[in-house]
Amino acid sequence: MVLIPEETCPEEEEEGEEEEGETSSADWRDVEAEGRQFWSGFAEVYDKYCERMLLFDRLSAQQLNDIGPQGSSTPSPRFTSKKLASPLRCLSLKKFEEPGDETEQLQELPNSPLQDLEVAYAAHICLTWELLHCQYTYLSQKISVEPENSCTYNYSAQQFQQFQVLLQRFVENEPFEQGHRPEIYAQTRKSLPKLLHVPMVQGLDKKEVKEEESDLKVLAPDLIKTIESSILTFHHFLKMDKKKSGGVRDLFGGQTQLPTPLQQVQSSLKQKEIKLKELRKKRKGWKKKSWPATEEDVELLLGLIDVKILRRVLRMARISREQLLWCEEKMKKLDLSKGKLQRDPSPILFPC
Repeated sequence: MVLIPEETCPEEEEEGEEEEGETSSADWRDVEAEGRQFWSGFAEVYDKYCERMLLFDRLSAQQLNDIGPQGSSTPSPRFTSKKLASPLRCLSLKKFEEPGDETEQLQELPNSPLQDLEVAYAAHICLTWELLHCQYTYLSQKISVEPENSCTYNYSAQQFQQFQVLLQRFVENEPFEQGHRPEIYAQTRKSLPKLLHVPMVQGLDKKEVKEEESDLKVLAPDLIKTIESSILTFHHFLKMDKKKSGGVRDLFGGQTQLPTPLQQVQSSLKQKEIKLKELRKKRKGWKKKSWPATEEDVELLLGLIDVKILRRVLRMARISREQLLWCEEKMKKLDLSKGKLQRDPSPILFPC
C-alpha cells in the first residue's frame, strides 16, 4: 500500500498567516445551511472543516506545552490564552446541591489543560465524522446519478488509504502509551498531522489522466469501497475509546435534582440509541465488522456512529452551551418517529 507524503491543507497555510479571531455562535449554523446544498457548495464546507481542525490543533499544542514533559501527572496550572479560551468557554457538569434555574446550573469554569485536550479531541472526531459520512453520501449520489462516469480517483484513493492506515496504527499503539486517549491523540497528531484528517474527494477527467496511469484507474465504485473501509476503521477507533469521564456520572446523584439541559439531551439520546439498537436486532444478516449489504442497513450503521459520536461529546468533563446545542441539532437529524430511521446526511460542523 502506497502512502502519500504529509501535506498541509491550503486553508491551513492561509490560516497561519492570519490573526486568530473569535468565532460567532452562528457560524456553525451557517455551515449547516451550506451543508443542505453540499452537492454544489461542499468546497466551502470543507474549507470550514480545515479551519476548525487547525483551530483545535492550536488549542491542543498549547495545552501540551502547559502540561509539560512530565505528562498528565504534573499539569501546568496556566490557562489558555484569551484568544483560544474565549470561544471555548465551558460549563461545569458537577452535581449541584440545590435545584435552580437551568442556566444557573451550568456554571462557567476556568479551562484546564487536560480538559481542553478532551474538548479538542472530541471536536476533531465530530468534525471528521461530518466530513467522512458526507464524502460517502456525496460519492454514492454521484454514482447513482452518473453510473458511467469516467472520472478517476487514484490520488483520493491513496489519501483515504492513508487515513485508514493511520487510524489502525493509532489503535494498535494506544495500549502501549501513557495517559488518556485525548492526550495520546494530541501527542500523536502533533507528529502525524494527517491523523483523523479526512481528504476531499477529487476526480480527474479522462483527458487529465497521464498515460502511465491509464491502466491503473480507480473509478468511483472503487473509491466508495475504500471510503466504506475507512468508515468501518473509524467506527472501530471510536469503540476503542472506552474510558469514561467521571464528570458526567456525577450528574445523576440526587433524586430531587431537577433535570439539567445536559441530562435532558442525554436522556433523549439514550431513547434514540435504544430504538436504533432495536432496529438493528430486527435486521437479518447484520455483521458488525463488514459493510452492510442494503441501503437501509447502511443508514442504520451511520446512525449508530452518530449516536456514538454524540455520547462521547456528552460525557466530556466540561461542555459549552453551543456544544450542547450542536448535540441537539445533530440528534434532530435522526428521525425514528415512523418506526424506521430517516437520517438527514447534511453536515453540521462542531462549533468553536
